Amino acid sequence: MIERTEGFLTASDGERIWYETAGSGPDLVLTHGLGGNAAVWYQQVPYFAHHYRVITWDQRGFGRSTNEHGRHGPAAGTSDLVEILDHLDVERAHVVGQSMGGWAALGSAIAAPGRVASVVLACTTGGVPVGFGPDVAPPLTDAPVSARPLGEHPAVGGRLPSLDMARAYLYQALGTFGHRPPDNEFFRILKDHTHDPSVLAELAIPVLLIAGELDDLMTPERIRSAAALLPRAEVVELADRGHSPYFEDPHEWNELVAHFLAGVQAAETR
Repeated sequence: MIERTEGFLTASDGERIWYETAGSGPDLVLTHGLGGNAAVWYQQVPYFAHHYRVITWDQRGFGRSTNEHGRHGPAAGTSDLVEILDHLDVERAHVVGQSMGGWAALGSAIAAPGRVASVVLACTTGGVPVGFGPDVAPPLTDAPVSARPLGEHPAVGGRLPSLDMARAYLYQALGTFGHRPPDNEFFRILKDHTHDPSVLAELAIPVLLIAGELDDLMTPERIRSAAALLPRAEVVELADRGHSPYFEDPHEWNELVAHFLAGVQAAETR
């Protein structure tokens, strides 16, 4: 039996931030992107909870978390994540951020450097100032005129619906939960929120950046450019994958992240 808890943190400005823990061991925080909420990690939580205390949470306006004051974005995400670490008595954690979640993940490492052991930036530049945006037409940020066809979502591409329509539809549905602002607004906020290169140069922890070969938003070229500004970064590119390989191909993604985390922990015990 894997122990599980859930609850709400009342943030410093009164917002209610939902979180969940599962398992025991070193702390591992999973931070979702724009297309989902904490439930999007359903293929990761059972896997990692055998060896870690896995912490998932809903960012403001997503899933079960509130956004009454409209202070969503990377700054609030970073603050909320650090408050979750405080609330759960986390001394030191590995932090994973997918896409938009990369801003909170990298932000927490900068805001609370002694509390973060490593960062995984999954298909995200996480605020490293290398620019990002869609290279395709119509832009990924354009809202659809009508509901997308069943299972279609730019973050999972065309491969997953052809292999597993049920999972593709699940991803599509998860992105509709909560009361989050429009994608276009979030993209503007993310583009405006970058970290100073001099601050990044002082980041002493290991960082794994995962890229998808077919990712039109966070292209492998952008991911490698971001890695060049981080002192202890490595990049792994997953062939024939798009923006959400953690969801599309969880076995390969989980094994990759587990190997990275094991290496970090082994190095810390030497």
